[in-house]
Amino acid sequence: MNRSGTDTENWYEAAFRSEYLKVYPARSVESAESEVAAALSWLQPTDGARVLDLCCGAGRHSRWIQNSAVELHALDLSEDLLAEARQQLGESVTLHRGDMRQLPFEANHFATVLMFFTSFGYFETDLENQAVLAEVARVVQPGGTFLLDLPDRSTTIAGLVPVSDREMGDWTIHEERRITADGRRVEKAVTLSGPEGEKCYTESVRLFTREQIESMLSATGWQDIQCRGDWDGSESVPGESPRMIFTAVRSAGDRG
Repeated sequence: MNRSGTDTENWYEAAFRSEYLKVYPARSVESAESEVAAALSWLQPTDGARVLDLCCGAGRHSRWIQNSAVELHALDLSEDLLAEARQQLGESVTLHRGDMRQLPFEANHFATVLMFFTSFGYFETDLENQAVLAEVARVVQPGGTFLLDLPDRSTTIAGLVPVSDREMGDWTIHEERRITADGRRVEKAVTLSGPEGEKCYTESVRLFTREQIESMLSATGWQDIQCRGDWDGSESVPGESPRMIFTAVRSAGDRG
């Protein structure tokens, strides 16, 4: 049985439906604008370069990437969020539906892949999660670049709010958060109550240290790995920085 409590549905399939946009309205397109500006300034894709916004959701980052001179593709597993992305982005972005563990692209297809806002660590085992990094390496050309945006583990644990309640329009949102007993995952049980009844699901994301991610990147074909602690480019300091934003370059040799 998987974490969603059913035999057929994974937690991330239950969580990333249309209700996701009700739970996280504060993750605005305005904040995405500055994050995209920082990412593009660090990675500097050339005009016309083929770029992938991986786990694009409803397209809040793609909206700003499409203003650059790159050829933008975006991929997500959620049909609901991709439908919203189609409405928001129009025809200038090529949208794809797929699993990040088996990307529907040929080798060396992209110059740059971007993974914004904790789109990594969803799977049960570290081998499965590391396989995502290997798959991204497969579709990025040698010398191409990668951005991976994750929460700082120590900061997340220290700042965890066990229970919260809030209202969004006609919906009441109740959230319960915990760190699993082994300290490896942060889980959030979400209950939405509103005109359409009650909906419940649990998010479950692996919390990695900086050293663990650097090791996984190195093992899957990435080099020149850097880690910033926030979108202002500041140094990553465990327990103080809100994020771990990794950038890396696809090595020319074989993957480990």
